[in-house]
Amino acid sequence: MEIRFRIHLKIGQKFQESVMKCALNIVAVLISLALILACAKDPTEDPIYLAPNGITIKCDPSANVGDTFEVNGITYTVVDEEMLRGMVSQGADVTTLCTTKVTNMSNLFEGQGQKSTFNRDIGSWDVSNVTNMSLMFRWSEFNQDISAWDVSNVENMYGMFKESPFNQDISAWDVSNVTDMSLMFRASRFNQDISAWDVGNVTSMVAMFSLTPFNQNISAWDVGNVTNMNSMLEKSSFNQDISAWDVSKVENMSRMFLETPFNQDISSWDVSNVTDMSIMFTNTPFNQDISKWDVGKVNTMFSMFSYSPFNQDIGIWDVSNVTIMTTMFRNTTFNQDISAWDVSNVTEMFYMFNGNQSFNQPIGNWDVRNVTDMANMFSNTQFNQDLSGWNVDNVTSCFEFSINNPQWTLPKPNFTNCNPN
Repeated sequence: MEIRFRIHLKIGQKFQESVMKCALNIVAVLISLALILACAKDPTEDPIYLAPNGITIKCDPSANVGDTFEVNGITYTVVDEEMLRGMVSQGADVTTLCTTKVTNMSNLFEGQGQKSTFNRDIGSWDVSNVTNMSLMFRWSEFNQDISAWDVSNVENMYGMFKESPFNQDISAWDVSNVTDMSLMFRASRFNQDISAWDVGNVTSMVAMFSLTPFNQNISAWDVGNVTNMNSMLEKSSFNQDISAWDVSKVENMSRMFLETPFNQDISSWDVSNVTDMSIMFTNTPFNQDISKWDVGKVNTMFSMFSYSPFNQDIGIWDVSNVTIMTTMFRNTTFNQDISAWDVSNVTEMFYMFNGNQSFNQPIGNWDVRNVTDMANMFSNTQFNQDLSGWNVDNVTSCFEFSINNPQWTLPKPNFTNCNPN
């Protein structure tokens, strides 16, 4: 707004009078402008106001803890973390709060000693400044609409909905700053579309969907920074295409698909940094070609394929760093040539082929000199190969080595430090 004043000096009028009148005019204009601005005040300058989305209640930075203000006929109270936690612990009504000043909501409604009964509508909360939501609803009854929450600053969602009945639409959440999603939905009822989530900064997805009915398309997820997928989908309903995932930084895949219906093509996965594949496909229908996997860093394959129909060619795998092969092919139908495997660092082979009625490959040249435990290794099998050349001098446990295998007529290892019967 541009205001101009012109002073007209008339003949005989004193200069001082003109200046005085001009000054009075300026004062009058300024007073008028002040009144206009006061009447046209931006509603967001109120201590508590409704955000543009029409749902979230926000606080002005100048608002004080304990301040109240009415929005659309409802009175809201400004709280900080201390006041909020106090209200929650006392069972107070927390549905009409302005939580803008809160940055930490970890364990907020978590059941302590007994399950929390909290299940109130807090969809209007402003969580835009929160960075930690770990275990927020763990072991609670919470299952409300929080789709409008702005979680763009949250970094930690560890166990957020763990052991709760939560199953709401949160597809629009901006989780781009989250680094920890481990146990986020574990043992919950969650099964919603979150395909558009940006998980590019997440490093841990440990047990994220374990024990859930989750079976949604997350094929486009960028998991390139994830290092730990231990139990990620364990005992879930998941069976989706994740062939394009970049798992090159993952180090732990233990129990990843345990007891799931998963049977998808993951042949092109780069697993070169994985060290733990224990129980990875146990009790699944998995039977896909993974012959080209680089397993050179894996040190444990404990029960990797047990109780599965897996029967693919993995004869060229580099297992030279593996130390544990216990129950690896137990109760499977695996019967592929693995005679060239370098098992020289393996120390435990107990129950390795137990219950496998198919395996009968020539592995007489295996270097098993470092193995200490071969108990039940070939019990309840049809195995019949010459293993007389095995160096079993370090084996101290070979209990029931080949019990219930009357078909084995060829020479067996010569155990000197244990009883194979």
